[in-house]
Amino acid sequence: MAQDSNPPLYFQCNLCGECCSSWNIPIEGHKAAQLLEKPWVQARLAETNRNLTDMGQGMHRIPLTDQNVCVFLADDKRCMVEVHEGLALKPHECQRFPFASTRMPDGSVRHESSAACKHISEKLLLAFQPILPKPASSPGRDAKGQLLEEETPLQVLRQQEAAQFEDITPFPKRVRKGLWGALSIAEYDAWQSGLRAIFNQPGIHPEAALKQAQLLLKDGSGGPNAQMFRFQQPIGWWLTLFFLRKPYRSMSWVSLLRGGHYHDPRLFGLPLQVTGQGKIPWNPEHHHRLNAFLYAMLQRKRLLSSGGSISTLLAMAAVACLLVQWYAKALSWLQQKNEIDDMDVSTAIRLVERYYTGHQPRFMAFFQSRWEGWLVEKLLLG
Repeated sequence: MAQDSNPPLYFQCNLCGECCSSWNIPIEGHKAAQLLEKPWVQARLAETNRNLTDMGQGMHRIPLTDQNVCVFLADDKRCMVEVHEGLALKPHECQRFPFASTRMPDGSVRHESSAACKHISEKLLLAFQPILPKPASSPGRDAKGQLLEEETPLQVLRQQEAAQFEDITPFPKRVRKGLWGALSIAEYDAWQSGLRAIFNQPGIHPEAALKQAQLLLKDGSGGPNAQMFRFQQPIGWWLTLFFLRKPYRSMSWVSLLRGGHYHDPRLFGLPLQVTGQGKIPWNPEHHHRLNAFLYAMLQRKRLLSSGGSISTLLAMAAVACLLVQWYAKALSWLQQKNEIDDMDVSTAIRLVERYYTGHQPRFMAFFQSRWEGWLVEKLLLG
């Protein structure tokens, strides 16, 4: 892919702590065992009356406190595990957040970033260019608890990349387009290069941008006159409700269709009337931020490297488009407002990224099925 002519856009964690809240973080069993031997960990768990939970399959779950944050999140928003033990014992999920990296056939590394990060969703997404990791350096401690010499950002980055590559399949030499056909790396890069011009068009509707991206994949004709996908038809609303219950399966889908309440304590903590928020209109002023999220999703490589197709990404992005609009309206409705503001859209993007597209294996597994992902794409994009 051609290099971006703009200056590199680096991520720097601002220690907001949001990624450590409302999230049951998995940790590898061998790391959990080592941590449980540490006196400071034993003291912290006793103080909070918490414990690590064995999830099976070699994984444990880190509990949340009464304040709904990770039990190892300090008052200054720093990770206690990293402060006391360094990066090595941090959960793999935490080491790489908000990035996942893929080794390309030419040996280069490409990064994808997660909009579940508050800083990315509110600021960096709008640049429409790759976001590169530049982690903050933090001193580790030796066996006696003394501070070690501070690592440089480059050393920390290399350490994180090494951890990321442990479970990421190398990018294939050819990328599946859908049920049939494949693209070479050069063709795939050419398609991705065209995405920025599509999604960064001033005022373009997100649904029209997705349709253009699909046409660009099919025959290279993703021009401005492409029709929007069928969001207004009942299938769009039906799919929204179908995927809305995916993370927890905690309520009847039939109840949702009848206008029942959607209750999810992790997201809102309040029951949400499904039909009540539908009266709040989507504001075209928010097209650009939603387009930035969809563009970032279509730049992803992790799903492709594990066997997904580009049509899979298009189908996921189409559903995410519907879900972001639904959640933005829901947030506005809960705050008793008559319109959606920019903060509602940013928060909705983080909710969709965290609980659906970026971190929800069941959601991703649905689209990794060749025929299911293909079917959703056909229903929404035609």
